[in-house]
Amino acid sequence: MSNNDDEKNVLVSVLAGIGIGVLVGAVAGLLLAPKSGQETRDELGKTIGDLSDKVTELGRTVGTKVTSAVERTRAQVVQKLGEVPPESEESAS
Repeated sequence: MSNNDDEKNVLVSVLAGIGIGVLVGAVAGLLLAPKSGQETRDELGKTIGDLSDKVTELGRTVGTKVTSAVERTRAQVVQKLGEVPPESEESAS
């Protein structure tokens, strides 16, 4: 279970890092760009569209990793349950 917690922590850290990086980059771009308001709005719209695509792809990646982690955990539980003798055998001993 500790391995799954570590994976979740890493995933949350990566997502937080990406989000912070996007925000810092967007603010810096808006503050430093010598463009007209229309050009800035157009670029901002394009950036938001790109960000939406990246978030969608990241969501797919996270979904795949979560599904994989759930399957691994399920397999470990099934294996552990298979190693435990049934109650009827324990009480007969």
